[in-house]
Amino acid sequence: MDKKITNILTGSKSKVSVNTDTFTNVQFNSSQRLLPPDELNRVLDINEQFNTERQSCTYYRILGKINPLVSNALFNATLSATTKGSNDSLEKFKFPEFVNQPISSTVSGITYAESIKKNLKEIDGWYGYFDPDLSKRALCSFIDMEPKRERFSFIPDTTNTPNEQVKNWELTITYPYSADTTHYLVNNGLLIVESGPAIVGGKEMIIFYLPVRHNLVPSNTVRISGTSVDGIYEVKRLGNDNGNLKEYSFCLDISATTVQIGSESRVNKLYDSVPSEYYFRKFKKIKTRATDVIETDDYEIYNLAFSETLFTDNLTQFIFNEDIDVSNLTDNLNRPLSQLYLTVIKKDSNAIFTDVKSGIESPFIDNLNLTNVYPNLLNLPIIQKIHGAKTSNVKSFKALEENVLVTNDDFYGDLVEYNKMTQAEFILSDVFYRFNTINRETTSSVLVNGPRPEGYYYKPHNEIAIRQFSSYIEVGDNNTAGIPDYATNLDDGRYLWRDLLPIGFIDLTQIKLDYPFTNGCHYLYNNFIFDVKRQDPFGAWEMYYSNFPADPIGNILEKQFNVNSVEDVC
Repeated sequence: MDKKITNILTGSKSKVSVNTDTFTNVQFNSSQRLLPPDELNRVLDINEQFNTERQSCTYYRILGKINPLVSNALFNATLSATTKGSNDSLEKFKFPEFVNQPISSTVSGITYAESIKKNLKEIDGWYGYFDPDLSKRALCSFIDMEPKRERFSFIPDTTNTPNEQVKNWELTITYPYSADTTHYLVNNGLLIVESGPAIVGGKEMIIFYLPVRHNLVPSNTVRISGTSVDGIYEVKRLGNDNGNLKEYSFCLDISATTVQIGSESRVNKLYDSVPSEYYFRKFKKIKTRATDVIETDDYEIYNLAFSETLFTDNLTQFIFNEDIDVSNLTDNLNRPLSQLYLTVIKKDSNAIFTDVKSGIESPFIDNLNLTNVYPNLLNLPIIQKIHGAKTSNVKSFKALEENVLVTNDDFYGDLVEYNKMTQAEFILSDVFYRFNTINRETTSSVLVNGPRPEGYYYKPHNEIAIRQFSSYIEVGDNNTAGIPDYATNLDDGRYLWRDLLPIGFIDLTQIKLDYPFTNGCHYLYNNFIFDVKRQDPFGAWEMYYSNFPADPIGNILEKQFNVNSVEDVC
């Protein structure tokens, strides 16, 4: 009803007038009407609409849990575990016998070495000692050596600097966006670092060793270059004569006495006579719905209530508050993004730790310890041989990155093999980050000698799968409709590609990728095992410090049965 009805009361006309009843005709008219019950314009399928919105959405909310596996086995030799910057040291340990006593003395009938053996304790992987004041001995009287567990915590450290919260780690989200094909390890093929004789089926052949996985199986074809026997060969066997290093070595039917390798000896796997490419993928920080680059304060992290590991370390949970936006982003092969990565970067914890360097994890190969004979191998980024102790007798290998910071523009992510005939990348090695305490790399006192080059390393990039590519390779030509723009042109009229599968699609050869979609955003939850390792726990890489007082050394667990087997090539 659009018009108002007004009427003047009759009692207001004069002093003797009274109000009387008034009757007015009112018409109710409408410019709209209901649809007839037998007429339907459209049936809306709720499931179809939900799936349409889900497949087209480019926003992700990322959260997860971090399960730490950390130890301070490489503790400082001259920095107290009690307070950062204290004058207490390993020479005293705050042990009752040697407080304010010279190391050369014998106190209470025991030597300094005996005092270390008596007082230095390891509990659940953490090295420290109990409070020497017996009146304070209690369940919580164990004092960690430096770096103590608060220095590795993902929760900001409140024991580092008075009235401050010091971050030990930074989290960010990255994605693969480009590749480095020129690094010495991968340029024109994977570098061969060692060769030798092998007995295969009763016949002497040659075995080649690589510092990364080769992704070969027997009967594969490889191209060898930069040797005295360059050519194309069939792989006869994987691993050495006792069945070890199958992923890192392979045998060819060539007499070992005729083979010479050099600083440019390389191998390429062949598919249909097409050699594989090898390169390092480089990662870049993702954008969000609000900013072009994700920021360091776009996440929250906190301890999970009533949750800890088997070694009593607290589990932490994180959540990125800003929506990750993958729209218009492509990976290093110009394909739609299928992977994101949670990247964890170690901070110096207020000048306790050194710069973070990056490299790859390699199996132990003899030549990698013979850099005086093979100096070219120093150019390999072997994480177990990278350090920053400039006065050490052990030469440091060349790192991929010398100082990794969360503010960097990009990061080395992993080393992969790619062949255009398979349209797939195979990860040969992850990139790891290495760090140490400044104290260990600069110590030079008479007691502790040093410096101690061995430090810690960990895997920083943790995959978060958001899409999958089909396990089937599609083939088309110029007359084929629907060829994606990322398809590979073989220059013979054919195009190869793999389809990007819809979310929740079941590919019989892959695990189904499915995750919640609500409120216009995808939700991804992952559990991450965060393992911080020692570089040389068994003294194989010449990084272990064995002088008194020596670093703790690991005991290799011997298997009670033989699990290796030589492949039958017949």
